[in-house]
Amino acid sequence: MKQLMAIGLVWLVGLTAVRAADEAFSRTVRAEDFSAAGLGKLSPEELTRLDALVRDYKSGALAAARQEAAAAAEARVAAEAKAARAEAETQAAKAEALKSETARAAAAKAAKEQAEVAKAEAAKAKKAEGGSLLSRAKVLLTPGTEIEYATVESRIRGDFKGWEGKAILTLEDGSRWQIANGGSYMTPPLPSPKVKIEPSSLGGFWMKIEGVASRVKVLPLGTK
Repeated sequence: MKQLMAIGLVWLVGLTAVRAADEAFSRTVRAEDFSAAGLGKLSPEELTRLDALVRDYKSGALAAARQEAAAAAEARVAAEAKAARAEAETQAAKAEALKSETARAAAAKAAKEQAEVAKAEAAKAKKAEGGSLLSRAKVLLTPGTEIEYATVESRIRGDFKGWEGKAILTLEDGSRWQIANGGSYMTPPLPSPKVKIEPSSLGGFWMKIEGVASRVKVLPLGTK
């Protein structure tokens, strides 16, 4: 019997505690404390909200909500930092790609300029070589001079169809040669045939044209 009475007493105390916890905070405050705290100025809805906040605080819900809010804020900060790092890496990659593209463009430009310079120098050397050739030829044509003249091999510029009278033949090196004895010779178009020019013992030069049976005597006119 005593044991049953003890259990009942414990149950009653627990029930009283639960009811006290569930009871609204505003109804548990003494009248003088209620007025001193300014709670009398609150509307019924504001008092209900206050009672809910106090109840949540006592039950730990408010603390849990604060923890959740803090965790969410921390996660947001971490996500923003990660996004900032990703953006910085993207911008760095773009800058590196632009730098590489600029370097490639500069290298291509430099190579093109070098090729143009080399081409100009080759053309200049070729022209100088032709000029030197004609200069020696003119000296050789002067009576009483004996200058050894090397055989020249080149090609006629464009198609060769023969000549009429004292025609002028232009070679790929820019030198021009005039038919010395005139006459005429016709042939189907020969695409840039080879020529071989040798000095004549009596002055002038003999030109042997690829595809033409006999050689023809020519005189130098200069370069063009």
